[in-house]
Amino acid sequence: MQQIELQENEEKIDLRRTITKYFYKWPWFLVSVMVCMISAYVYLRYSVPKYQSKTTLKFDKKENDLTSALSDLSNLGIGLGNADELKSEAAVVNSRPILMQVVKNLNLNVEYFNTGEIKDYQLFTDVPVSGRILKFDKKFVSSEYNLKIISGDEFTLVNENHGKFTGKFNVPLKLDFGVVVLTRDSHYTLKPGYKIIFWNPIEKVKKLEKTIQVDIPDDKALLMDISLIGTVPIKSETILNELTLQYNLDGQKDKNLQARNTQTFIDKRLEVITRDLSGVENQKENFQNKNRIFDLQAQAELALQNTSENTKALLQQQAQLDLLNSLTTEASKGNNQLMPSNLGLNPSLEQTISQYNLLLISRNKTLKQATNENPAVIEMNREIASLKDIIRDNIREQKDAVKATISQLQNQISTNNSAIDKVPGQSKIYRGIERQQNLKEQLFLFLLQKREENAINLSVDVPKAKIVNPAYTDDIPVSPKKDIIIIGAFLLGLLIPFAIFYLLFILDDKIYTREDIKERSNLGILVDIPSLKVDDNHLIQRNDFSELAESFRILVSNLKFILPKKDSAKVIIVTSSVKGEGKTLVSVNLALTVGNKNGRALLIGSDIRNPQIQRYDSEPVKRKGLTEFLYDESVNVHDLIHTSYTNPYCDVIYAGTIPPNPQELLSNGRYQKLIEQMSSEYAYIIIDSAPLMLVSDTLSIADVADATLYVVRSGVSRKVLIDFAQDLVKESKLKNVSFVINDISKSARGYGYGYNYGYGYGYNDKETKKSWWNKIFKS
Repeated sequence: MQQIELQENEEKIDLRRTITKYFYKWPWFLVSVMVCMISAYVYLRYSVPKYQSKTTLKFDKKENDLTSALSDLSNLGIGLGNADELKSEAAVVNSRPILMQVVKNLNLNVEYFNTGEIKDYQLFTDVPVSGRILKFDKKFVSSEYNLKIISGDEFTLVNENHGKFTGKFNVPLKLDFGVVVLTRDSHYTLKPGYKIIFWNPIEKVKKLEKTIQVDIPDDKALLMDISLIGTVPIKSETILNELTLQYNLDGQKDKNLQARNTQTFIDKRLEVITRDLSGVENQKENFQNKNRIFDLQAQAELALQNTSENTKALLQQQAQLDLLNSLTTEASKGNNQLMPSNLGLNPSLEQTISQYNLLLISRNKTLKQATNENPAVIEMNREIASLKDIIRDNIREQKDAVKATISQLQNQISTNNSAIDKVPGQSKIYRGIERQQNLKEQLFLFLLQKREENAINLSVDVPKAKIVNPAYTDDIPVSPKKDIIIIGAFLLGLLIPFAIFYLLFILDDKIYTREDIKERSNLGILVDIPSLKVDDNHLIQRNDFSELAESFRILVSNLKFILPKKDSAKVIIVTSSVKGEGKTLVSVNLALTVGNKNGRALLIGSDIRNPQIQRYDSEPVKRKGLTEFLYDESVNVHDLIHTSYTNPYCDVIYAGTIPPNPQELLSNGRYQKLIEQMSSEYAYIIIDSAPLMLVSDTLSIADVADATLYVVRSGVSRKVLIDFAQDLVKESKLKNVSFVINDISKSARGYGYGYNYGYGYGYNDKETKKSWWNKIFKS
């Protein structure tokens, strides 16, 4: 026996074949796309569109010069220093105190809807009935009511869980969660299905926290974008405008708080200086009256000429020292109050005091939303204490420097005064009184100037941020996006059946076409036998031009190329892996096709375990057959031969009685003698054998065959059976093997015959006629 060399085929991707498999499922793709597109249309038709509203704020750059409040009236405590402060202000804009004020001012914790059959429409303006919560329980979250007018001013609120509540307009009504009052606006018509939802204000604040977005597009330009997405554009715009208003009011409040504290300090100092100045002036008046001094300047001009400059410098230093003493008293207090600033002291000290005040204000604002145990508050307290220590150190250093200067000036004045011994003692006392007077007057004028500057800062109403763009809404809704949803629905409609069929194709290990066999074997494929309907004739008739007959003529033509040339009968064995693959159909029709007047054909039913040839007999009676010949040597084989009613040139030997020992009968040697005897009388001997995977009967008689037809059934046989056939060939148990694909449908071939597919035959196969729906959506 010739050994067939088998080679493993490289796995290749046939793109055309892959696309064709999905193409034949086009009705499912069409239905899926239609369902998804209809679903998308319904969603777009009844979904509530959401729009994005936006407003833009711009902040001024803060000037760093704190020494002169009157030098730049455009910077009165307003503005930001850098981008870090801008990021801090972004958190302030969306802080709960400001949002709570927005909710209260706009009454956002009460919502109104006109209910429809599918979706509800929210109202913000043109509200026929409005409500306001007067009192509510702490655990209250929200409650929904349907409003029904009874008559006149009476109405009924209906809640699914708490029942009905009847009340009158403009009169407080107690509900399950608290007390509310409703107001009727007769300018607007109340439609049926009017719904009111009451919310706990803190719940609306939480919702605003999540929906309001604060972005910083350009920190160098000190710009801030505030956006809100909602279903009612006018409501979103109103909320954003109110938010920016409350933010500016909050900033103005902080600025005024610092200015008022500074004013309080200055007023207290002015009271003290006024009393001191009045006492010095009274002392001067009494001294002049007592000593009769009228023009002390003229008398002491010569003596004081050399000391005038030192005295002037001494007065300035004493004024500085007095201010420093006052600041020392303020700095020694431990109540964390704002320090007076912008008093004309050392720039470094003024800047430190300003930083201290800003940090203290920030800490106080944070305490409105957090406790003293908050890490941020603790860090601020630490920085405040550190800055206060720095302020005390700076004051102490400046006082030491001023005292040193005063001491030096006093020494110089004492030196100069020693040179004017002739000046009357009264002049010395008088000049001392004048020095005290001048000192108090300078300090008094200085404080008056700072009070005016602070009053200007307090009276000028400058917003913290400029509104570049008032709230506006984009014309195109943010959601749902029509184009994206339509395209997505179309793609989803394609993807769903594709994914399902892809999974089915991956899990499907059945044989459908020649390519499935070629992927796993290089054995020849002789023919594709078409699928038949239930009512089609399964036997080839004389002068038959049906598709079935044509396929078997192709099979006979291809057999001529693989069968050896010899004078005796050509023996062809027809087998398969398992039952139900159509080997009997192939055997019978092959015998009917090759039998003609030039050479008769003999069909031997060799599947003696499960005989099937009699299914195609017009007289299904039990006949003696192969079994009787194998176990009884006295049986004449010619008594077992029956001529087919379909083709007179075709004879049949039926399997006969089912024996208890099929394997022993087939291997006793009489089968080979039968073939040898019949080979001289027939041109073709067709053997209908048993399935190879179920029993070993066929292997016992395989040596008599010139060619083996291995039948696989499209859509039934599994690919692993190809490997089983390959192994039999490798082990030389079968020879000259070729495949025959049975029951191949039009969709599997991708070409061929224009008829419906599928036929039932074999063991216990049942088939019913398919409806038009099944014909279209065939699997």
